[in-house]
Amino acid sequence: MKRNEPINLPTAQSAPMMMPAHVRIVQVMGLIDVTAELGSLLDLARLADELGGDIDTLLPILDTTEMLGLIEVKKGIVSLTQLGLRFHKTHRNKIRLIKEQLSKLEPFKTAFEFSFHARSFSSTEVAENLSDRGIRWHHEPDLNEAVVHGLLVHWAIYAGVLRYNGKTGKFERARDQQ
Repeated sequence: MKRNEPINLPTAQSAPMMMPAHVRIVQVMGLIDVTAELGSLLDLARLADELGGDIDTLLPILDTTEMLGLIEVKKGIVSLTQLGLRFHKTHRNKIRLIKEQLSKLEPFKTAFEFSFHARSFSSTEVAENLSDRGIRWHHEPDLNEAVVHGLLVHWAIYAGVLRYNGKTGKFERARDQQ
């Protein structure tokens, strides 16, 4: 796919949901486990204390977990959603549950579109396409691309949706997704 050919995705009325840049799946899993173990309604301060971090560290993890539909945060109280309870209780289906949710968030939504239109693509192509639509994590193009690359590697590969070829620097749809 060429740089000058942006993928035309359906436009939504609301702003796109963007995955926070530096949150990893292990942090989400830890948050879900602690929330489930401590009860159905958990105060943010107690949750931060239990996780051994401060609120500033916890907030992007909360945002990510909420975007994935696993928790709900209302008036400083965190609770697991039905999906979050299923996520916590299952051992085999965690990856499947993540796959379904990632397709709703950027940069994954755009990367998945690329995977249907091109055999392989780079994180640079995804980052440039998103940037052309006003979606970016950082104002510097190189740093923005690095964030997109990191998100795709840490989340989409983990979920088994994309594969990455380090020699070519290209992503492609995982075989079982074709």
